[in-house]
Amino acid sequence: MPPATITVEQTGSPIRRPAYQHQILKGLHLNRIGRIVELPDTPATRGQLIRVKHLIRVLYATCDLDAFVEEATAEYKAILVGAGSRIMRGTVLWSQFESAVEIYHASHGKDDSRLIEVVNEMAVTKVLANDPALLNARINYEPDMLPDGRRIDFVVDRGKDNLYVEVKTVRPQTKATREAYQKFEHRKKHHPSNVEFVVNPQKQGGAIYGDAFASRSHFLEYTMAFEERLAAAKEIRPGPGILVFCGSGYAWRKSSLENWADFYHLGRHRADDPFGPMEKHAVEKEGIQLKRNIDHFAWLQRPFEQARMTGLTFPIRGPEFGR
Repeated sequence: MPPATITVEQTGSPIRRPAYQHQILKGLHLNRIGRIVELPDTPATRGQLIRVKHLIRVLYATCDLDAFVEEATAEYKAILVGAGSRIMRGTVLWSQFESAVEIYHASHGKDDSRLIEVVNEMAVTKVLANDPALLNARINYEPDMLPDGRRIDFVVDRGKDNLYVEVKTVRPQTKATREAYQKFEHRKKHHPSNVEFVVNPQKQGGAIYGDAFASRSHFLEYTMAFEERLAAAKEIRPGPGILVFCGSGYAWRKSSLENWADFYHLGRHRADDPFGPMEKHAVEKEGIQLKRNIDHFAWLQRPFEQARMTGLTFPIRGPEFGR
């Protein structure tokens, strides 16, 4: 087994700092802001990094990845490929997880998008496998069902019909720049007059708003894409469709998805939906015609640094007031 390593980036300058901090950075081969080095992950290295933690950022540690893989294995492997697994093509999903781990490792923690997506799909697999209403159902991962080769993440044969489940990770990563905050100042003029979206420009304000705005765009994008495949699948065999949006709870909150779900089901925006007027304008301008054939939305919450999900909300609907 290769030795454990830790990859760090210098984010601050030691100028006007105590001399020992200069010496620690020099010993770690960090000599300028933005420099990235790979170091042996030892107690001595960790101790040095703690002493200059205000000047560096840990990007990746093989021990953290090992712990994550161990947790994911304990949580999902038996469900996917264990004896008695009810997941058809579960081996495909598990192989995708192993491939995603390799990609993440090769990138030294820089490319984690595929790993996050696959683990979210595995979390939904566990939800389906443990659902008492589906104990006798056959759960198929990405089956070859549609004539044009397109796939739906999960097709569950319930005997009388199919259950179609699509899983999408929504993880915008807006940077906290002046430009991002300026976009907020421009867009807030289009919010409903009874809605106040408050962010602080000194505390990631532009990034917080940018993530919320981008998430809403992704809800529309992913919904339209699933609608097309779901329509084709329902022509082959009827059954309800569920679109599961996955997030950590930081970039966007459940209330954001509630606003989208209410608009989708009711055909009109909530009075307290900050993005309602802008979305209405965009939908009309682009001539978007939603099929509204998705029966339910769900939210799977999982901190991206852990394999185990922390919550599932189904179905997603907003509170009665403000509609």
